[in-house]
Amino acid sequence: MKKILFLIMIFTSSSILAETAFVSDELDIMVRSGKSPSHRIVATLKSGTPLNTLERDKASGYTKISLSNNREGWVLSRLLTKTPSAKTRLAKAEKSLAKISSDYKAISDKLLALDKQKGSLDTQAADLQKSNTELSRELTQLKKTSSNAVQILQERNQLQQRVVTIERELETLKRENDILKNSSAQDWFLVGSGVLLLGIILGFILPKISWRKKSSWESSF
Repeated sequence: MKKILFLIMIFTSSSILAETAFVSDELDIMVRSGKSPSHRIVATLKSGTPLNTLERDKASGYTKISLSNNREGWVLSRLLTKTPSAKTRLAKAEKSLAKISSDYKAISDKLLALDKQKGSLDTQAADLQKSNTELSRELTQLKKTSSNAVQILQERNQLQQRVVTIERELETLKRENDILKNSSAQDWFLVGSGVLLLGIILGFILPKISWRKKSSWESSF
């Protein structure tokens, strides 16, 4: 039992020792007054700090840099790079990524709004197309009705013209009828006058004829 517990403890301790660890990129760079580790430290710099180099000594492996307040110092050349540190670049990349993500979200929201607007516009376009079809149908009907109205108006005008012509003809017939009536009355008046005159003449002639015949008859006897 003790052996088992001992093995478990060994396994647990070995597992703890086997965990992965990383070297921190938070480094403090020592700035010295000279180009050797024996010189005193005049300042410390955080990793990623931009520096202005003044002189590089390959023999000592130190580089002279300028500090604020017109101070100068020396740092190990191997701790300097021509590019920003990974932490600085990571922060910049994360900031850029955050901006890209924000822009992407804004664009996605805008696209979603545009899709909704497009759907609304499609619906409006469909409604307008339907209204256009109905208006076209109504316009065709109106054109047909207007054509019929024009035809009816023309026929009415023709009928009115015929009525006017017939009224004129009727007026002419009335005048002719009146003329004929007046002529007939004159004819009857003339006939009556002739008959009356003939009666008068006969009234004068017939008695004389009768007297002459009577006289001739008496003389013969």
